[in-house]
Amino acid sequence: MFILIHVLACGLLLATLAPASGSDAPAIDAVAKQAFAPFPGKAAVAFTELNDNGATPLFELHGNERFAIGSSFKLFILGVQAEEVNADRRQLADVMTLQPQWIGPPHSELAEWPIGSPVTLHTLALKMVSISDNTATDHLLHLLGRKRVEAQMAVMGHSHPEWNRPLLATREMVMLRDKNTGRLGLAYQKLDEPARRKFLVEKLSGTPNYEKLDFDAAAYDLAEWYATPMDMTRALAWLKQNTRRDRAAHPLRAILSVEPKLPHDARIWPYVGFKGGTEDQLLCGNWLLQHANGRWYSFHVFLNSPQEPLDRGKALKAIEQVFEAVQRAVE
Repeated sequence: MFILIHVLACGLLLATLAPASGSDAPAIDAVAKQAFAPFPGKAAVAFTELNDNGATPLFELHGNERFAIGSSFKLFILGVQAEEVNADRRQLADVMTLQPQWIGPPHSELAEWPIGSPVTLHTLALKMVSISDNTATDHLLHLLGRKRVEAQMAVMGHSHPEWNRPLLATREMVMLRDKNTGRLGLAYQKLDEPARRKFLVEKLSGTPNYEKLDFDAAAYDLAEWYATPMDMTRALAWLKQNTRRDRAAHPLRAILSVEPKLPHDARIWPYVGFKGGTEDQLLCGNWLLQHANGRWYSFHVFLNSPQEPLDRGKALKAIEQVFEAVQRAVE
């Protein structure tokens, strides 16, 4: 059985581009080297300033390289929901009922709710983002449509949406990486896109017994969701623009801030939104930030560690140290 954990581990240097006003690039580099040197794995870091035209990198490392991103893909589902609400095709108060075929893998709070329970689209989004609830995710993915979310990736600035076609439901992802069934992802990877879509329908119908499923934490090359740090920067920039106060989807911005996962001073950062993705051997953290200076930023830390699990406690300390250096740079 697999357990999703919040971890960060990487060995990295920060490559500085056009720094923010007052930034001390050597100081940031020094903090990052010291904080992350003990950790294994391929890492990426990006810090950008957001404006009406998109994102301007302030510094980045491997910002345009492909990483497995875990549950961070749920931001693209949120993007479709924002478009639907802004276009008045759906309301956040709309209701759908929980169905057994869309029960996602643990840990999922909604999986424990009675089948048939009425749930608003706002609650599904809240659970999907704040606690990364997989049952909420798979219900929204079914409602909004797999191909619709795939198309939304390009709308939100994903440079290679084909990496995620077909876009896997969380249930499908874990089934493809189940050791007990021989890692069906091995066969899935050999297929072209049309054959993969057929495979998902014919081979992965129904809900597995998650308690007996033996999830392969190292097999994120077989079945996962993928993006670059800059892809996720553009996604956050799009969400910021499309959840402005004058838009019907504005309440979705508050959902991102329910669990910021980053210690911060609210006087300095009055808004901190977050969506990440974690498994035993990967991490993807994406933060949408508003500074007291009125400007908006995004901060991203990715890690893929194919050889070993990651240490959560050490990881969180490392990311906090780097964020403190970033904060000093902005100030």
